Amino acid sequence: MVAATVIWWIFRPAPAPPISLREEFARRQTQAERNQLYAGAPRWTGPGSGPVLLRNQAYAVGYSDERENPLWVGYRLDRITASQHGKRPSRFAVDRRTRALTSPDEYTRTGFDRGHLAPSFNIGSRFGPDAQLETFLMSNIVPQKPNLNRKLWKRLEELESEYANRFEQIWVFTGPVFDHRRQLLEGGVEIPDFLYKILVDEDGDRIRMLPFLLPQEVRGNEPLSQYLTTVDEIERQTGLDFFWALSDPNEDHLEAFRPTRLW
Repeated sequence: MVAATVIWWIFRPAPAPPISLREEFARRQTQAERNQLYAGAPRWTGPGSGPVLLRNQAYAVGYSDERENPLWVGYRLDRITASQHGKRPSRFAVDRRTRALTSPDEYTRTGFDRGHLAPSFNIGSRFGPDAQLETFLMSNIVPQKPNLNRKLWKRLEELESEYANRFEQIWVFTGPVFDHRRQLLEGGVEIPDFLYKILVDEDGDRIRMLPFLLPQEVRGNEPLSQYLTTVDEIERQTGLDFFWALSDPNEDHLEAFRPTRLW
């Protein structure tokens, strides 16, 4: 019996290494993207040439000149103990790096808010006033109905900030979803039908994700958990491939998983 125990001890399977070690390639890709884009910048799988990459101090954008919308925005939020943001900028700004040159005035009297994807306060409080100013570039803005922008979306932004402070660091991808019936503002900006947001938390031996898909038409007081979905569903509706640098088993599992509650 002793000999058998010794043999088992010698040849027992080694414990699986932590996810953070098994996913070293994904970690390198994240670092290569200034630690802003978890497991790399989303890849375009839809028709045409796809979005143009725009880099800012605290977030990156995949921008579509055709739709005059960012198709994705990615950023990292860290835990903070003191806020660094300055006074909220008084005006949005044309992003001269884009061919569309969308003006803030194109949203005036349309019934839609200029909705941030990289959130002004969350970015400014962590990376300072210059980074906050960049969140007012029109390449970071999509049309949002007021109840979505000022209520439900705001609550989701507050939740991601809370998670960053609780878990030390999280990553976020967010953007619009369009159906096949194109609706435009008068100046040519396409109106999304849904907005998505994917929160990512990595803690030693685990990676977890909270994917949300929110419609434009909301009251604003709905539970956020009502809009949980899967990354697979977001990819299906957007033509984007997220987290491609993860190992296939991890990517497949994480993207197919539908959470039933918030963290």
